Amino acid sequence: MATGNITLIAPTLDITETIDLFGDEVEAVLASHHWPIRGNERVVKFLAEQRDLYAYLHDQCLRLINKGWTGIEIAEELKLPPVLEHAWQACGYYGSVSHNLKAIYQRYMGWYDGNPAHLWQHPPVEQGKLYVELGGGADAVVTKARTAFDQGDFRWAAEILSHVVFAQPDHAPARELLADTFEQLGYGAEDGVWRNSYLSGATELREGTFGTPTVSGSADVLSALTPEMLFDAVAIQVDGPGPGTRN
Repeated sequence: MATGNITLIAPTLDITETIDLFGDEVEAVLASHHWPIRGNERVVKFLAEQRDLYAYLHDQCLRLINKGWTGIEIAEELKLPPVLEHAWQACGYYGSVSHNLKAIYQRYMGWYDGNPAHLWQHPPVEQGKLYVELGGGADAVVTKARTAFDQGDFRWAAEILSHVVFAQPDHAPARELLADTFEQLGYGAEDGVWRNSYLSGATELREGTFGTPTVSGSADVLSALTPEMLFDAVAIQVDGPGPGTRN
């Protein structure tokens, strides 16, 4: 529940100022996740629609927060108005309305959604074991997940199969069905970030972890650090609790 009304100015003033300062002469814009846009009229229209998109998501999210809605509820129900929904750059090719609304909620409210049951939940492995026991065992939960999968409820199939995989990582039918479920969710995702996450999850379930390992302690990186940055980097390597804790 919201503890009081939140009223803040939407973060769109910079775009409005850009239009006011350069709108009469700008001829091209290069955005972070779009190809270049050229032509004064098209550029100004693009900037204005982006401004309105950010303002609408921000303001409507805060409106619903003040009514006591949680981030998940807001992300599930709030839709763009037609003028923004039909703007090509507002489509969820990179981000998504659902994803961004949850981020706005977290910006103002943090992780807690107001439900006391969520204050002190079990971690994933223990939670998985308890849910699997509640569901009648791993095989029974997988059977229920197969029904959800066949009915096209991939979100629910992923939810309950995830508990099985955390509880019993070697349960092959659960891993395979969860991989199939992630694939279906990925194939149906317009948002590239979601699609990549789903398909990466499917790959890891079938083949294990993958990708190029990163090395943060290379000589090139270390030589570029200031003394303050170097000490900050060392500080986060210190194991405060000491031996015996989880790495």
